Amino acid sequence: MLQFFFITGLLILTCTRSFCQTVNQKYEIDIAGFRVGTMTVAQITSPGSVVYDQVSDVEFWFFGKIKVYYKTVSRHDPTSRQLLHSDIDALSNHGNYQSDIIWKKDHYDINVRQYKYERKAIEPNPIDFTTMRLYFEEPVGRTRVFAEYFGDYATIEPTKKGSYRIRIDDREDEYFYVKGKLVKIIKKNPIKNFVIRSIE
Repeated sequence: MLQFFFITGLLILTCTRSFCQTVNQKYEIDIAGFRVGTMTVAQITSPGSVVYDQVSDVEFWFFGKIKVYYKTVSRHDPTSRQLLHSDIDALSNHGNYQSDIIWKKDHYDINVRQYKYERKAIEPNPIDFTTMRLYFEEPVGRTRVFAEYFGDYATIEPTKKGSYRIRIDDREDEYFYVKGKLVKIIKKNPIKNFVIRSIE
């Protein structure tokens, strides 16, 4: 089974005794053709839960050094795939930020605090599809996805075969799949787009 430990806001996972199956995805992060960081995403499945663990580490120079370490851990029910808990930590030279989304029997408590973005809300309906799952599942037939970083829903719009536009507020990303596997994400930015590419 999976055991969960909370240490200074981070969710630590350990597999004990019974079966755990882990699928890893690795990506590089580019700006204007230059590699500025890496991202790893793991899907850890056990009889008691499905856990998604994402870590990105980015460092580049833009009128000064910008460094961001970002970690998300989301736990889902293994049968219904309902989101049970998401814990998000961002450490940067602009400050440290922490968010969590927790299912409380009949609603979610949403407490998001990130760089230049905050949201506190209650969501009464179970959430069954989140952005963490986009790394392992093509969103065929889906029209929206819950974005853990924002603590809110984003729209999904297919643009062509294997390509999807994800929008929330003034943010827009494009996800590209080949034979159901996520191979690239373009994160739109007014200055320079971030491109996240699979390296496997």
